[in-house]
Amino acid sequence: METKNVITITEFCQHYDIPEQFIIALSEYELVEIATENSTPCIYVTEIQTIEKLIRFHFELDINIEGIHAISNLLNKVERLQEDVKALNNKLTFYESGT
Repeated sequence: METKNVITITEFCQHYDIPEQFIIALSEYELVEIATENSTPCIYVTEIQTIEKLIRFHFELDINIEGIHAISNLLNKVERLQEDVKALNNKLTFYESGT
């Protein structure tokens, strides 16, 4: 693992002015993955956008962690369904243009 792909939880939480326990709770609900770099808990840079969304859910909309977990699962299902619809539309367009 390269250090440039992670940011320490402490640094991230200081930047966003949130408690570190929030990130740990997200990890416990498997909403984010915590990495360990030199015995320091870190998050992957690729997960920052997701964490920002979860921060807004919790601190701006006052949704608890359990609610965030449910919403996140539903949003992931919607995203997968949208991808399926897009793939089916592409297949349909292919077959319609071929006949």
